[in-house]
Amino acid sequence: MAPAAALLLAAAVVVALACLALADPPASEQSALLSFLAAVPHERKLGWSASTPACAWVGVTCDAANSTVVKLRLPGIGLVGPIPPGTLGRLKNLQVLSLRANRVSGTIPDELLRLSGLRAVFLQDNAISGAIPPGVSGLAALERLVLSHNNLSGPIPFALNGLAALRALRLDGNRLSGKIPSIANPGLKVFNVSDNMLNGSIPRSLASFPADAFAGNLQLCGTPLPPCSPFFPSPAPAPGMSPSDGAPGGTGKRKKLSTAAIVGIIVAAVVVALLLLLAIVFCCKRSRRGARTEGPKGTAAAVGQTVTTRPPPASGDGTGTASSPKDDAGTS
Repeated sequence: MAPAAALLLAAAVVVALACLALADPPASEQSALLSFLAAVPHERKLGWSASTPACAWVGVTCDAANSTVVKLRLPGIGLVGPIPPGTLGRLKNLQVLSLRANRVSGTIPDELLRLSGLRAVFLQDNAISGAIPPGVSGLAALERLVLSHNNLSGPIPFALNGLAALRALRLDGNRLSGKIPSIANPGLKVFNVSDNMLNGSIPRSLASFPADAFAGNLQLCGTPLPPCSPFFPSPAPAPGMSPSDGAPGGTGKRKKLSTAAIVGIIVAAVVVALLLLLAIVFCCKRSRRGARTEGPKGTAAAVGQTVTTRPPPASGDGTGTASSPKDDAGTS
């Protein structure tokens, strides 16, 4: 009986393993994967075929029961173009998506943001453009979001602050602009926004990360970078935070700037008044000098006029001719 029982147990194990090997994800997931690969040009052949189980395909990982796809890893296979709608968004239980080091373009599809089970997204080193959609807040289980070295633009959304499970956030090497929101996730261990177009002061909640995490943003300042000038505003607070939770000393800096402006205006006014006073004094002195110079000339002209108009002395013959030199000398 014992050998028979052992044989029955061995047979049951073989049957279970066979059933497990034959298990496959739902037809909808297999169809979604095939549609994705057919719509996106790719340089490397993967050998996916409807005649083989999807869980055995290159880059595809299923759960322990081979009942659903949980991971899709296709790095560096030469994918070109946008992610087609109605493909990857149909993998309802997907936890890890990695399409890094390809030439994926277009925007981040909204349907990916509805995969609530996603724990890791690796889309770095592609040509993805547009903004980081605020719908990222729906990925409550997300632990790693890596979007480095793409063409993303616009602001960093406040929605990232609501991802309590987030452990790594890499947005470096894009064209993101605006201020860094006050992301205060306690479990955040990896953070990088270098080589973007960000400005303003770094929030205190992120000041513990190294300077390399913020380098390459010409208008970014504050710890761990050099201090901000009074002209840089405080970082934009996350929703529900008061302005006082941002960079310290913002109000004091505005007061100092106002006082300096007032002092500058007063000094400028005093200098202008002194210059006007000096100009008036100079003009008065010139006027007085001119009056002194013209005085003697006027007197001499008057005397000359009197001498010229004096009538000549009468002569004996009545001709009115001038007197002789002997008369001018006054000799008798």
